[in-house]
Amino acid sequence: MTSSNLQSYDSDRVRQVFRALSIDKTRLPSSGLTGAGVPSFVAEWLLDKIIPGNGPLSTQESDKIHDFVRKAFPRKDDRNVISFKLTQGEVCKIIALLQVRVRLERGKGEIPDPFATIPVLNLTECSISTDLIERYEALLRQGVWGKISLGLLSDGTPEVIDFDPFQCSKVDLTAYADCRDRFSSQEWRDLMLCSMGYNPEHLAYNHHAKTWMLARLLPLVESNFHVMELAPKGTGKSYVFENISNKVALVSGGKVTPAQLFINGRTKEVGLLGRHDVVVLDEVQSLTFDNPSEVIGPLKNYLASGRYNRSGFSDISSDCSLVMLANIELDADLRPRHPNHLVANLPDFFSETAFLDRFAGIIPGWEIPKFNRDMVAFQTGLKMDFFGEALLSLRQDNRYQSYAQQHTLFDGTATVRDQNAILKSAAGFLKILYPHLKLTVMDYERDCLEPARQLRQWIRNSLFHLDDEFRQYGPEIRIGSR
Repeated sequence: MTSSNLQSYDSDRVRQVFRALSIDKTRLPSSGLTGAGVPSFVAEWLLDKIIPGNGPLSTQESDKIHDFVRKAFPRKDDRNVISFKLTQGEVCKIIALLQVRVRLERGKGEIPDPFATIPVLNLTECSISTDLIERYEALLRQGVWGKISLGLLSDGTPEVIDFDPFQCSKVDLTAYADCRDRFSSQEWRDLMLCSMGYNPEHLAYNHHAKTWMLARLLPLVESNFHVMELAPKGTGKSYVFENISNKVALVSGGKVTPAQLFINGRTKEVGLLGRHDVVVLDEVQSLTFDNPSEVIGPLKNYLASGRYNRSGFSDISSDCSLVMLANIELDADLRPRHPNHLVANLPDFFSETAFLDRFAGIIPGWEIPKFNRDMVAFQTGLKMDFFGEALLSLRQDNRYQSYAQQHTLFDGTATVRDQNAILKSAAGFLKILYPHLKLTVMDYERDCLEPARQLRQWIRNSLFHLDDEFRQYGPEIRIGSR
């Protein structure tokens, strides 16, 4: 047992401090909601509303939530059933993701109406009032989960009559920082892990492993934070991104098109990078493009500047962070086979130094234990919808970047991109671990600066291996605190 596991987790303290914003994490696994395709940030909200309480669900509670899911959550093959009910004059109430799009077309002689889409039912042309859109502006971006009331207009068009959102809308960051003040550094670190869905008391999760698991949150708290995680299968790389917020988009392997990422030249719809706060490309070792130059060129520009253009459109600016997840092979000692060139077995464009240098770092997923059932959180943590929104709300606070700049010393071993990457990572760790900004320089160096340096060092190793240009700086990045 490591020292980081010696202090027991205090669920009572979490409940006392966060009250209605906390939840017993045993509720979700025993509910079966995630198996029904409901993301955690929605499922925990529903559990607390329908069957509030602590501990695993009783048989009666389980029956109640399953009955609710069966009635309220549509499946893809329910489209015809719901369509029939609408033609019979019924108002159908469902729980799903609702998105709103605006199609601008010149020369039509009239201003087009916005239209709503419900992806799970493949309904793409639903009428919706501007009042609802103005009330919930996030519908125009990545969409919002909630209770949708559907009716039918006289011309046969489905209509969104009403909408009740489920997601946390705004976080009081001052109150959040005050709450942090009531926990020790170790207690807060464990609360973050528990809120992510992991058991912080598990013996395999030592201090080192917890640091790299928390690094997965960096793209949420930092704008335009681009990072890779390389790991063997089974470490749960994508779990948090799938479940924390629908402002995070996950694309799993296969083929990625320019229209998906940037902008659709035919429909003029802005792609994932322009609509979400975080885009995650999973299984990138199998990533393919029909025409790589149409993706890699604009992507390199975006990684460097936060802007991209395509199909003759003007530049689109975005603060979206890009995460790339990949499986890598380990040797007999469970270490990477190519420690000085971690991207050796990834698609060729990863080995282009101009591309690789634009990433803030590589999360060493081989340092994170493989995930199994007893690693699931059973303590009280923050509700996932609140937790995700709190992290995302910290993106615009510049105090953490200022702190990092004031307390970090670089020497001649760090390039400008090294420095920028390390400062962003260090500021991100500050937001995750010390949102109240009450810490010593020693705390900063140990918990923020050194992990930030290590993230970037994995990039430096490959750059040093691939290109003589980087050898003038030496193999190791050296930094200090002040």
